Amino acid sequence: MTTQTGNEPVYDLNTSAATWRHFWHPVATLDELRAAKPGGRGPLQSKLLGEMIGIAEIGGKLIAFEDRCSHRGVALTLGWAEDDGLRCKYHGWCYGNDGSCKEVPSLTPDQPIPARARLKQYDCEERYGLVWVRLDSSVDTKIPDFLGWNDDTMHCIMGEPYQWPCSSGRRMENFMDVTHFPFTHWGTLGAPPNTVFPAYPVDQKNGTLTWKTDTYLAHNPGDDTYGPPADENAVMLPPAEYVIEVPFSIILKFTWSDSFATQIFMHATPIDEYTSRSYWFTCHTHDQSSDQIHLQLQDMVLGEDYPVVASHTPARIGDPRDEVSVFPDKPTIFWRRWIRELDAGAKRGPEALREALNQVSIESEDAQPVS
Repeated sequence: MTTQTGNEPVYDLNTSAATWRHFWHPVATLDELRAAKPGGRGPLQSKLLGEMIGIAEIGGKLIAFEDRCSHRGVALTLGWAEDDGLRCKYHGWCYGNDGSCKEVPSLTPDQPIPARARLKQYDCEERYGLVWVRLDSSVDTKIPDFLGWNDDTMHCIMGEPYQWPCSSGRRMENFMDVTHFPFTHWGTLGAPPNTVFPAYPVDQKNGTLTWKTDTYLAHNPGDDTYGPPADENAVMLPPAEYVIEVPFSIILKFTWSDSFATQIFMHATPIDEYTSRSYWFTCHTHDQSSDQIHLQLQDMVLGEDYPVVASHTPARIGDPRDEVSVFPDKPTIFWRRWIRELDAGAKRGPEALREALNQVSIESEDAQPVS
């Protein structure tokens, strides 16, 4: 893989921001947009892959756009949304939800609005209470599936998004790694001597990686929460299941009993090459427990993870040869390989990226990953 040259930022594993522009990423919660300005329609500024973008609801349509007025380049998110237009705070130019400039207040009625006076817009959709944006629509990628959201048996709670000084890849690998549980989460999600986890096959197909892992986590008495037995007599439960939709969405599913199951969904949005913002949900089978109990558990886990993940050197994943991997790192090794293949495909063109995204690899029990 060739490292990027010039001023182009280098993302995880020497990949390019241009590759990840083909994919959908959440850039705000719908509640954040509603709270951004009086009237609840925005605009709200966000940052995706190093680019400042704005989101707003104009004429009942959710739009995402480059955060600059075509007149003098001022941030349009300094302005305000009107019933059918987005008004610039500097000179009052007003844009419709189709991107066209509808009004230039300094022009007389007989003077035409320049045809180049337009917003640069991006694909934008609301899903799961999040505002998703795709910067490059030349490949028909889809918004990741959030299994728990459409499951009538599950109650889903949105957590507060958090921004960490690490790449999306670093955040993803922390989430999919179970061998740190007995140490980073000693007494919360695990404890020695339970440090060895069987390596299950990793399956790659339909833009997803899936695998299972044994776990020492145990459901506590009552319906409120769950946690580990931290003694040497701990017994493994049925395997938990991980589902990754490449590049940066992940779901962790636990089945604790015939009547109780949980899911955690997370997407690590790449703010830039060294910063990510995670959007997440914790879900559980309907019971009498309070939302706060489940959020408190996740906040505790994130508080234990943060100082470790924020200490990564470098803050993004560099050359794999700079690190030492072992067999229990298998899921992250498979994910890294696919990330590199997606980037290589994107550099060859849309068709090659589609082929890399849709490739299938069903692993046998004794397969050995290659870093």
